[in-house]
Amino acid sequence: MATVIRSLQSLGLLIARLGLGGILLLHGWTRWRTQGIAQQVDYLNQFGTPYPQVAAWGAVVLELVGGVFLIVGALTPFIGLAVLLQQILTVAYTNWYRTPHLLRTDGSYNGGYEYNVALGCLGLLFFVFGGGALAIDRLFRRKKSTADEDDEDLSASTTIRTGRPATV
Repeated sequence: MATVIRSLQSLGLLIARLGLGGILLLHGWTRWRTQGIAQQVDYLNQFGTPYPQVAAWGAVVLELVGGVFLIVGALTPFIGLAVLLQQILTVAYTNWYRTPHLLRTDGSYNGGYEYNVALGCLGLLFFVFGGGALAIDRLFRRKKSTADEDDEDLSASTTIRTGRPATV
């Protein structure tokens, strides 16, 4: 049973990685090639963001490189933390004064921060749990000893049966 749960967790992390990686690639490409860095710098300047040129390039590089890394599952916790920090800074500097809602009651765009919170939560998920078994990160992990695996299996099966973690 624990194997099934771990497989489903890895599949869920893979789907979430592909989704967030695709979003990051799309946004990074749009900022870099479609809108241009100058437009991003102007956008950040209107909010008084410190070092808008650095912030604009940092966002583009994070979104392009981080998107690719998330899709393949490389450096997943690091990219997750970077995405979380990017979303916190985005809310803090550009849309904290708006309500959390993206849309107004009449359906018009409000520009709230609920989308940023969702992306930040995905970043937190990857920071805490990594990329799962279906990630390149997994290839570079140190192998667990047999005793560690036995303890992990005991803990997982006890948690499933009793709802409480095992005390080992």
